[in-house]
Amino acid sequence: MESRPRSSDLYHTYYWTRLSKAFRAEHPLCAECLKAGRYVSAEVVDHIIPYPICGDSGFFDRDNLQSLCQHHNIEKGNKDKKVIQEWKRKHQQP
Repeated sequence: MESRPRSSDLYHTYYWTRLSKAFRAEHPLCAECLKAGRYVSAEVVDHIIPYPICGDSGFFDRDNLQSLCQHHNIEKGNKDKKVIQEWKRKHQQP
């Protein structure tokens, strides 16, 4: 069984836990479902510009956050993996 790499330590801080909980309380519906006129409860808080691209300064930026349902979080996460890989490829030191 393949183990997945541990996420950034920032996701495991008290500040992130408190911020994401408060953000989801303020935005209880999935942002993507709302765009389609559906009212679905959000389950996670997502970075619009994915970390590490947004960097440490964008990690806690509320303007870079959105609430998503599990379905849209998985869908966006799969897209983000490709975006992050491409970003890392372009920004790696020679």
